[in-house]
Amino acid sequence: MVKDSLMQVIDSLTQDQQESVLKCIEFLKEKDASQSPFLGAVDEFIEQHPELLRRLAQ
Repeated sequence: MVKDSLMQVIDSLTQDQQESVLKCIEFLKEKDASQSPFLGAVDEFIEQHPELLRRLAQ
């Protein structure tokens, strides 16, 4: 469900915004969350607050 919600938000963005999201995701994928407490916290926040992120993306 979170994946579907995230996809809907991304689909609603402009092409430039979608490219920025892709670059951000690629950056995060390159980093190992276990090596960085910050990235672990970001992942946790994303999982716990998808509605807030969806609203911020609008």
